Amino acid sequence: MRPFLSFGAALALLLFSCASAEASNLWVTIRGVASSQGTLMVGLYDSEENFRIAITDAGKVGLLNDSSRLVGIALRAIAGTQSVVFTNLKPGTYAVIAFHDANDNGKLDENWLGVPTEGYGFSNNAEGFMSAPSFQNVGVLVDNQDLSIVITLKYPK
Repeated sequence: MRPFLSFGAALALLLFSCASAEASNLWVTIRGVASSQGTLMVGLYDSEENFRIAITDAGKVGLLNDSSRLVGIALRAIAGTQSVVFTNLKPGTYAVIAFHDANDNGKLDENWLGVPTEGYGFSNNAEGFMSAPSFQNVGVLVDNQDLSIVITLKYPK
């Protein structure tokens, strides 16, 4: 009977190890926060469609009211560098959007042309030309290992 208990304990440990190996953490460091005014908004997206919806709605409803996001985080802005972690992510491609809502209105402010007037950034520090970058350029592959990325905010001149 004793070997069965050891086998059962070993099997439970193996199953626990396998279950936790299927989920990973994504550590996101956001650099270049210009001031300690307002809020740092961070959104995590798991598809091209949801990412595009977020880009379209960031200036209208912001990231926290965005029903297409997988996870949304709001942090009190602190000048310099801040970090967040998204835990228990299944393997896949994810996009991260961050912006500094300096005036605390919950949205990414834009000018009349739709160009952001507050600091913003994307995973891979991707940049678009005359529009936001694509999901393919922003996407980071999360597999069975934790991943750390850095986003540097860009502020309009």
